[in-house]
Parts: sequence; structure tokens; C-alpha cells
Amino acid sequence: MKKLTILVWMILFLSPMVWAQERCEAPVWNVGDKWNYKDAAGETWTNEVVDSEKDLYILKRGIQTKDSIASTPAGFVSFASANIMRDTQMGFPQYLYAFDKKTLNIKYVVREGGWREKCTSPLREFFNFPIFVGKKWTESTNGIAPGGIDYSLFYTFKIEGIEDVSTAAGTFNAYRISCKFQIYVLGKWYNTLNLFDGETGFGWYRFWYSPEVKTWIKRKSQTGQWWGDRVSYWYKDAELISYELK
Repeated sequence: MKKLTILVWMILFLSPMVWAQERCEAPVWNVGDKWNYKDAAGETWTNEVVDSEKDLYILKRGIQTKDSIASTPAGFVSFASANIMRDTQMGFPQYLYAFDKKTLNIKYVVREGGWREKCTSPLREFFNFPIFVGKKWTESTNGIAPGGIDYSLFYTFKIEGIEDVSTAAGTFNAYRISCKFQIYVLGKWYNTLNLFDGETGFGWYRFWYSPEVKTWIKRKSQTGQWWGDRVSYWYKDAELISYELK
């Protein structure tokens, strides 16, 4: 009887721990896989796998509107983001991204004519497979604000848990991944309103990855003073509305 009690205890209490420690490897994408999204403002776009190379997937990522891109905080724009704004204004509304097959980290932004520019955005590693509950990683980038002032962006990612998430495309079991942003200028932490933010010094962004869907299905950003009204295209609340896997 005592042995049976111990066995039941192990099943009830240790099984969730084993599940939480399981590794989730990068999904296999196929040419023609596509995911349709809608943000909180009602704008829609499609991400589609258009090519597969030896070590890379090529994804065509749709951009909503010029206004969405232009809402990126002035003065705190990465080199890649600046090029996206420039190209959008020139009339190129969609971009190709090269994802590493093992990690799904973005290696390159593919420009018109096939020229590949190394992706420098901290969000290039927002998947970073394999993933498991409790995993943490960091990324950073530097830039120059108006007036020639250097600044640094720090991003801290963490796999917080696994949960069921409802979207317009259905309900899926998904990994909840958080990202904490920090902006450091002249020895102080700032928010996107360019105001000194000594108390918190960071904003946050979360997204949910579904192994069944093979990509993110929902994203949500912090509201309040840190962001103000300057939430850019990349961080607007959005969710999956439909998808097609080959």
C-alpha cells in the first residue's frame, strides 16, 4: 500500500515536471505554408514560405501599411527597421526573410535583386529553438539617436509556460514566450517616449508559439507609459485568423 501511494505521488507530481522540461525542436516548414494574421486595428497580412534552401527557409512577410511602420519610435530604430521604413515608402510592401532551419532565427533580410543583408534586429532570435519551459536568452543592439547620441537596446526572452490559447483560427496548445525591452542612453534607462524611466526601465511583449501551427499564433504588448502611443508594427497586438500547411 505504501509503495502504491508513492507511485501515485510520483505520477501526479513528477509528470508535469517532466513535461515542462521537454524540448520542442524547430518545426519543419514546407514551401506553400502560410499564416494569415489580423492586428487589433483590424489590419491583415500573410506570412508565407516561398523557398527552402540547404540550411534556410525563405519567408515572405507581409507588411500592413506605411502608417504601421512609421509608428516605430523616432530615434530608436535599428538599421534593419530603418531600411524597412525606407523601402515601404518606396513602394515595396513585402520582405523576404531567411530563417535558420535548426533555430528559426532570422539570418538575413533578402532585398530586391536577391541581395542579403545580415539581420541585426534583436528580434532575430525571438524563437531560438530548441525551446523548453524556463529557457532564457538575451539579445542586444546599438544605434545612434538624433543628435548623434549612442543608445543600446537590450532584449531578454523567457519561455514562461505552456497553455491553451484561443484565436480566430482555433484553440491551440502553445508556449508562452515573454520579451523584456530596455533602452539605455547616457547612463539612464528610457521608455519609448524618450522619458527617463528610472522606476521600471523596461517594457514587455509576449507571443505564443504553437507546435501544431508551426509558428506564433498570438502576440500582445504592454500598454501604458513605457510604450505610450508608439507601438510599432512589430509589437502590435495580433492573432492568427487562418493558416494552411502543406
